[in-house]
Amino acid sequence: MRGVWEAPSPTRMPAARQIIGRDGPMLGAWRLFAGLVGGHALASGMVAAMGSMLPLVGMPRGEAVSLAILLALIAYAPTCLAMLASGRPWRDGLALFATAGALIALASMF
Repeated sequence: MRGVWEAPSPTRMPAARQIIGRDGPMLGAWRLFAGLVGGHALASGMVAAMGSMLPLVGMPRGEAVSLAILLALIAYAPTCLAMLASGRPWRDGLALFATAGALIALASMF
């Protein structure tokens, strides 16, 4: 009879999630690229969009850009981490780049 504190057998242990797993190094490189570069593009788009839109509601431009930078820094780290932990990195990376492009395009309208 087995004891209460037995180690799980290798056949019953769940597979650990890794950045470079069975899908190969290309997927891991995409996760890192999309997380770092896509997160930076998203943060830049947020700064551009908020820096151009907040003055329209009466906030001074300098304060609007400062607020946008602070909020973009808060959004950058979770974006990178979410991209590394994503279950569907190709889809999420493309959505990240599309959102960043949309924010930059929106900022150029104002």
